[in-house]
Amino acid sequence: MGIGVLDNRLRLEDLLRPDVDYRRPPGGGAALFDLVGDLRGKRILDIGCGLGPYRRAIEERGGIWIGLDLTGGSCRVHGDGYRLPFRDGAFDGVLSAAVLEHLPDLDGAMAEVRRVLRPGGRFFGYVAFLEMLHGMSYFHLSHLGLEVLLLRHGFIPERIYPSHVAWAYHLEQILFTKPVPGLQPLIRGLLRGLASLGLALNRAARGVLLLLRRRPADERQREGERYAQLLALRYAVGMNFVAVRGDREIRAVAGYRAMIKEG
Repeated sequence: MGIGVLDNRLRLEDLLRPDVDYRRPPGGGAALFDLVGDLRGKRILDIGCGLGPYRRAIEERGGIWIGLDLTGGSCRVHGDGYRLPFRDGAFDGVLSAAVLEHLPDLDGAMAEVRRVLRPGGRFFGYVAFLEMLHGMSYFHLSHLGLEVLLLRHGFIPERIYPSHVAWAYHLEQILFTKPVPGLQPLIRGLLRGLASLGLALNRAARGVLLLLRRRPADERQREGERYAQLLALRYAVGMNFVAVRGDREIRAVAGYRAMIKEG
């Protein structure tokens, strides 16, 4: 089987949905909880909560945190993602932070998330894209794969934005097989700075190309912004996302273009 090449006829509009915000907010992943909306008095299910690192972020915003995992004293409920022990529509929000890639039956888990989330509730979290193989990780998702998964199960994506640049993360993992306090944060900052510089140079080169093509200024600005968003998504370690539970699932479609029309 040959190695395919990127179809140069594809436009940025073919790779980015017009109704999804791909901009990385100040604060990155930590900003995710503010993008979900008002959490005061809202019941938030944290699937695969582990040691509960996100409990504080939810409770500080007035949310009611319910952590679920297979085992562990930090969880309020023990159970698995395929048979959630809750009634239909029990939650206002569901958090899945670095969990989806570890579930071999993604469709089964997504169906359960939809079942326990009330209509109009928010499904949010993080999923791996260019992370290295870690533990039992099955499905690493690009922003396109994440959108298809969400739409197929009746979730309308509102926000998808990238985490850090993958090659900086990979180099850090290669250099530090175990945590090294003091030195490792310094190297991490240096690598991320170099990665950001690389993306900036790429964006600048794209801007020069658009200028040479004599595109109108407003068109150059619009395309430059979309290109910068796609560039960051292409090289991301993973994707942060916020989606809303819609009225229906979208299964009887073939291809992502059909999903865009249906959605």
